[in-house]
Amino acid sequence: MNFNRSGWFKKYIEFRAENPLPAALPSAGIRVVDDPSVHNDLEQAIYYFLQPTGLLYGSLMDSPFPSVEYPKGRYFDSLDRVFIVFLESLFACLVADRHFLLDELVDEQDRFTSGLGVAISYFLKNPALLEEQPSYWLNSSYFSRNGRKQIKRFERELSRRITRGSILIYRPELFYNSFLFLDLYGCLLWQRIILVESDALQEELHTLERQETEWREALIKLLIAAGISDGSIPPIERRLIIHFLNSSNLPRKKRKELERLLDAKLPMAEVELPEMPWIIRRFFLEMVLMTVMVDKDFSEGEQVFVARLVEKLGLWEEEMTQSLAVLELFLIGNEDNFHYLKSNALLTGMQRRFMERAGLLVRKNLDSIVNEIKETQELYQLLMKATKTPLNAEEKKKVQEQLSDILKTIPALAIFALPGGGIILPVLLKLLPFNLLPSSFED
Repeated sequence: MNFNRSGWFKKYIEFRAENPLPAALPSAGIRVVDDPSVHNDLEQAIYYFLQPTGLLYGSLMDSPFPSVEYPKGRYFDSLDRVFIVFLESLFACLVADRHFLLDELVDEQDRFTSGLGVAISYFLKNPALLEEQPSYWLNSSYFSRNGRKQIKRFERELSRRITRGSILIYRPELFYNSFLFLDLYGCLLWQRIILVESDALQEELHTLERQETEWREALIKLLIAAGISDGSIPPIERRLIIHFLNSSNLPRKKRKELERLLDAKLPMAEVELPEMPWIIRRFFLEMVLMTVMVDKDFSEGEQVFVARLVEKLGLWEEEMTQSLAVLELFLIGNEDNFHYLKSNALLTGMQRRFMERAGLLVRKNLDSIVNEIKETQELYQLLMKATKTPLNAEEKKKVQEQLSDILKTIPALAIFALPGGGIILPVLLKLLPFNLLPSSFED
């Protein structure tokens, strides 16, 4: 796949034909909060699936499938990484969404192709294309004439969307759209509209476009309000907000209006939030946190602002703690990709704050951790052994895998079970109160 030459999407389709996407996201079953009725299971799986990629921060760094070997490793050394991360994220979510909604209801043999038809009709803004769904064959590179035409149009539109934006302050060599998550989620919503067999798809598409525009405008206003929460917007935060503004796909006149707000006082109370599903509200929180922390300082004024924002967004307080921890984990895990983290003192300070925050989360959930370990006798025996004698490599791997499985069952700590989350294990091992375990634990 050469994303600088025509035909790259056809090659991606061929790659995925040979390497089918899973029916469920690898993060399926991981919950954000304890109450299973609070958020849709699939929405939570999508959040945990996308978070390590950086998509929720407008900064695409890693594939959602770290173990997949792509045809050319160079993808992750250039702008090509953005194409790979977005394509994999988009189609994995479309396929999982179709399985989630249609399982045991519709016998659909090829959900990737069905999702492809949805994506083409959405990004080309043409519901009529659903009647001419593109077909491909597993053992042939042949496309119908009309299929080739639509694939080429779709390829050009994806390239345009992905590269829309401005140079990033933390990855100055990358130039791409930081609102790709909204493009992805809008496509998912479009698929859900289609699956309920709406009789007015064109009208529904216009409604969806208006909704997405409202979300983008509201988010930009929140970023500006967050930036001035300490009195004035620091230069680095201003540049980041302008980058997001350029990526927003809002009309030029509206972008100019919003840019003028950078020099005005915009309190949070004046930012009206449209109705939004939970995952969009969580996305808003992630983007605000990235903005206020990009200047290396999470000031008292910004902390107050974020706490009020959590309430305004209708999120739980523990979700703010989660978001802070996972953002720090993401930044630490990608330190080489962020120019402003090149300072050893800054990185050390962030690592210290992360470990303190992670330690607090572990202590708050220690009873749940102990209860889960009760059910895993092999893990308990290994942990007991580790207090007296060093474990060998195989035993250490077992401890890490089983502790990771336990973390997935505890919403406040589930994020640490994802790629890069192994940094929490030393904290967890240090805080486990072996000498305080109840006698029933030893049974």
